[in-house]
Amino acid sequence: MSQELSQNRQRTITILLVVLLALVGALSYFAFDQSSSIDDLEQEKAVLITQLEDYKRDLNSQSSANDSLSSFISQETARLNEMISKIERVNSASRSQIKSLRNQVFSLRKHISNLTEDIDSINQELLAVVEVKDSILSDLEDEVVKSNTLAKKVEKGAKLQLSSFEASAYKLNGKGIEKATNSSNRANRVKACMTISKNTLAVKGERTLYLRINTPDRRVLAASTDEKTMWVNGEKIIYSSSQVINFNGQPTGCCLSFDVKTALSSGSYTLAVYTSNEKIGEARLTLE
Repeated sequence: MSQELSQNRQRTITILLVVLLALVGALSYFAFDQSSSIDDLEQEKAVLITQLEDYKRDLNSQSSANDSLSSFISQETARLNEMISKIERVNSASRSQIKSLRNQVFSLRKHISNLTEDIDSINQELLAVVEVKDSILSDLEDEVVKSNTLAKKVEKGAKLQLSSFEASAYKLNGKGIEKATNSSNRANRVKACMTISKNTLAVKGERTLYLRINTPDRRVLAASTDEKTMWVNGEKIIYSSSQVINFNGQPTGCCLSFDVKTALSSGSYTLAVYTSNEKIGEARLTLE
């Protein structure tokens, strides 16, 4: 009886060992299968993320000087980053999502491909437009320079010019008759006679000429009781006398004179003639 009990116990132990070994084997297989599934999931996630990173590089390579396109590229890049974040969050508990994400990545591939082609085409057209604009601006700048140059030439050409200018001194007698003299003691009138050159560009009509006489000691001869001034290049200066002429574009002769009320000193006098704002001629007169 005792022997029979011992044999039954032995059989029970053997059965338990077999069952335990079977359980260990099953658990090992399950653990291996889980590990394998996790590895496959991580690999697929890595593949999808790599594809999306490639799409980002393709998209960002289409840099553009157009602010609207740059903003659009940034928006599309943000969409790709959001998709990458979704894939990174997928785990074994939600692995069913990977199929949906895989389909979305596939759709994005064609979408990004079309976008890069469109953006490249737009950039090429934009480059052509910029080249045309630069060419037009360059031509416009050339025309402005030519126009300014022409305007300066016209302005310069419109200025009155003298073909002759002579300074002289006279002794004026009681009858108003002039007699030329080079004596400072006898001279009581200084005169500047000139011929204004033909000029079809100059403004026609009445023009005022101003005579300014500088003495040897650098004073300006002017009537002491009625000092006359004019503006030249923003500076207020004294002049000796003035005269209004009628200029019709043809050669025009005229004389400006100044009657001296005090004795003149010997030496070199400078006679300068001005229009409204510039000097048009200068001559010297020497009195003994």
